[in-house]
Amino acid sequence: MKIAGFAMFASLFVAGCAATTPSDVLPAFNPADPVIGIRGTKYHPVVADYRQREPLDPQDWRRLNQELSPAAPGAGS
Repeated sequence: MKIAGFAMFASLFVAGCAATTPSDVLPAFNPADPVIGIRGTKYHPVVADYRQREPLDPQDWRRLNQELSPAAPGAGS
């Protein structure tokens, strides 16, 4: 346990003393660049595709599985 803790501490210490800074993650994107422009602010309603659905009575699950099965007659090939 002491060796694992020492190894973790040593790696963090070495990483903290690194002389170089990490590279840019997104070098092509700079929010302060005026050439990029402003993103569109068009309104998109959240519930535009809403359809009310009513609960159905339980159906025979074996029949539904056979109808949806790829091995069912007339399904696919």
